[in-house]
Amino acid sequence: MNYNNKITGRILCNLFSILVFVMLFISLICGYSNAGTLMPEGIVIKDKFLPGKGLPIGKVLSVQESVIIIHLNNKSGYKARKELPVYERDTVITQKNGRIEILLNDESKLILASETKMELTKSVYDPKKKTRNALINMSIGKARFLVTKLSNYNSSEFKVKTNTAVAGVRGSDFVVTAKPVVTEISALAKTSLEVTNILWPDKITLLSDYEKTIVKRDALPSPAEKIPADEINQIQNELGGSIGSDISGVVINKFSGSNLTNVAIGKGSEANLGAVNIKGSKIKGVIVNEGSASNVTNVAIGEDANANTSSIIIK
Repeated sequence: MNYNNKITGRILCNLFSILVFVMLFISLICGYSNAGTLMPEGIVIKDKFLPGKGLPIGKVLSVQESVIIIHLNNKSGYKARKELPVYERDTVITQKNGRIEILLNDESKLILASETKMELTKSVYDPKKKTRNALINMSIGKARFLVTKLSNYNSSEFKVKTNTAVAGVRGSDFVVTAKPVVTEISALAKTSLEVTNILWPDKITLLSDYEKTIVKRDALPSPAEKIPADEINQIQNELGGSIGSDISGVVINKFSGSNLTNVAIGKGSEANLGAVNIKGSKIKGVIVNEGSASNVTNVAIGEDANANTSSIIIK
C-alpha cells in the first residue's frame, strides 16, 4: 500500500510540475505576443479623434495599414489618418505592415516603418525667436528622419534618443533602427550626426554622408563605416517619401547589379528614393547619362543637355 502511495504521489508531483511548466510557457508566449503589438495595456481604440493638449506640432502626411496615435496620459488610442494633427508627447505606434509619414511644423519629416514605437517628446519651434528644440524618444523599430536645416537660427537642436543611443543634429537625413539593447544609426546624403551612448554622453562619434555606427548598451558607438550601396538602396526604398509629398526634384537611378530602378523625390541631393508615378508631369526633356564606372545610369530631367543629374526642379 505504501509503495502504491509513493507511486501515486510521484505521478501527481510530475503532473503538477508539467502543469506549472505549461502555464509558464503560455504566459511567456502571451507576454511576447502582447509585447509584439507594442500597445500599452488597457488602451481602447476609438473612432472619433480628440485633440491633444496644446497646439499641434505637426500633421500626418500619409498612412498605410494600422497606425495608432496616443495622447499623453490618455487611455484611448486613435487610428491615424491623413491630415490629423499630432501633439507634443504623443506616442505613435505602427503595427504590423503599418507605416506613417509625419510633417512637423519646422518642415522636418518622420517616416516610421512597421512595428515601430515613438514618442514625440518635445517639439518647440518658434520662427520669430529663431529657435527650434526637438526630442524624439524611440523605444523600438525603424524610422527615417529628414530634419530641416534652419539657417541663422539662435538655437537649433533636434535629438533622437533610443534605449542605448542619442543622435543629435541641426539638419540631416538619417535612419535609426532601435532594438532593446542595440541601436544602428545610418547617415544619408548631406548629413552630419553626433552619436553617443546614453551612458557616456561626452564620448561622441561623428557620422558623415553614407556612414553608419552601432551602439550597444554597454559600449561606445562603433567606428563609423561606409554603408554598402545595396543597403543604401534598400533603406531609401523602404523609407522613401510618399506619393503626394512636396516634389521639387526627380532623379531616376537604375542599379544594374540588383536590376532595380528607383525614383528619387525631394530637395536636391537629399531626395528620398521610392516608387513614384511621374506620368502627367510637365517634363520638357530627358537626358540619359551613363555612369559606366559604377554601373549606374542616371536619368536627368530638364530642358536641355545642361540638366542637373543630382537636383532637378519640376516646374
